[in-house]
Amino acid sequence: MSPRTRRELLKTAAAATVSPLLLPFLQRVQAEAAGGLAAVPKRFLFVVKCSGLTPSELVPAGLADEWTRPGNEEGWPDELKPAESLLDVSLADHNLPESLRPLTPYKDHLKILQGLSGKMCCGGHSAWYGAMGCFHTGSEGNPGRAAGPTVDGLLANSLPSIFPHVGLTLGGKVLSGVKDSVVYPGISAIDVDRPLPYQASPLMAYKNLFGMAATGLEGRADRQLNSMLLDHMVGDVQKLQGQIAGADRGKLDHYLEAFESLRDRRRKLSGLEATIRRHAPTVDDKYESNVETDRIEAHFDIAAATLIAGLSNVVTIRADTLDITYRGLGIEKHVHGIGHAETVPGMTAVEARNRIRSFQVEQIARVAAKLKAVPEGGGSMLDNTLIVYLSDAAEKHHGSCTEWPFVLLGGLAGKLNPTAGGQYLQYPGYGKTGHRTIACLYNSLLEAAGQPRDVFGRFDLNLDEDQQKGSLSELLA
Repeated sequence: MSPRTRRELLKTAAAATVSPLLLPFLQRVQAEAAGGLAAVPKRFLFVVKCSGLTPSELVPAGLADEWTRPGNEEGWPDELKPAESLLDVSLADHNLPESLRPLTPYKDHLKILQGLSGKMCCGGHSAWYGAMGCFHTGSEGNPGRAAGPTVDGLLANSLPSIFPHVGLTLGGKVLSGVKDSVVYPGISAIDVDRPLPYQASPLMAYKNLFGMAATGLEGRADRQLNSMLLDHMVGDVQKLQGQIAGADRGKLDHYLEAFESLRDRRRKLSGLEATIRRHAPTVDDKYESNVETDRIEAHFDIAAATLIAGLSNVVTIRADTLDITYRGLGIEKHVHGIGHAETVPGMTAVEARNRIRSFQVEQIARVAAKLKAVPEGGGSMLDNTLIVYLSDAAEKHHGSCTEWPFVLLGGLAGKLNPTAGGQYLQYPGYGKTGHRTIACLYNSLLEAAGQPRDVFGRFDLNLDEDQQKGSLSELLA
């Protein structure tokens, strides 16, 4: 099919009366058909955990003996040795550390960053808005006020979509448990004193994102949920299938698969409802479950479908809180107690932390697999997306913020430095020559998104300003 014919058919399809939920997909395909690959959006998924991201557990296998040392207290994780100069190591010849093993199929898209600091933020249980905004705010149980936009808020402004920012969480503030409402966890803001909301209920997030986008009518959202959105879209999809061929037809198939993953469990339960009622008091699934691992998995499914559908280009998942107990992982102690190295039945606190981290990374790998399966612009959606895994408490429970690890996965439309086999970057330790801060990372992400800036947030007054300005040249292409 010639480009002109392809564009004409897509234009006709876009003009047809189709579900609003299909329009972002059609607009992306139209942009590619017109040769406008630059118009293919960049996307970001931020995954924020609590209680610190243990630096020693991110060191490539085989290098831990050289770059880590025992923790200061019995039962605490090993610590990362501060580097004297920049370590830039290819991951091609190294196995990933145990908790990052699920990302092995995506090593070419993987970057591990260590050695960045964030002392302009408060430490302790959470840095609150400061973790992604680079300023000091709040106290142990209070997020304080948003003194400026956070990086996900700025990206939401610069990468417009139907839903500029989608926030998904289990609970509210860092010391809260599972919620079933819209909450303001105090980590994302669109501007000064303008915090971003998060949906704590997977079922309500699904309804609000997909039911509302499909119908545009609040009164019909529940009916669309119960009858399954995929069934509602069949007529529209059949129209498109008759007009789109080749690679674009394949993209449509992947688009639909994203929604099928959200429906499979409900569809299976619907077919088995009579049997289930005979043996259990309620019909339940991950979207209505009170088990935290079910709810987290549901949120990651929603995040993947949201990005693939084009409903939003910026999604942030607050993966847990300190009051969460990972019963689904066999851990009978809440995250707060594990952070204090309290005894966990059947395992050490370090083993429990590793199990939680591995579970979260497995969810990231599931999203990566879905994005990689969708063709886009001569590559895949993963090539145009960046998943950012971090903690709102820097390097440990009651983080000091002198070390703030990050795991980056994706290509971001070629804006990141390509490294076959992946890249491990460890910057010089706090106060040393060549040290950099988390603000420099956020400057890099904004530059890659077409919004370059020299300064982000506020300065750490104990460091030279030059160490806190600009982007990370080792990271960007």
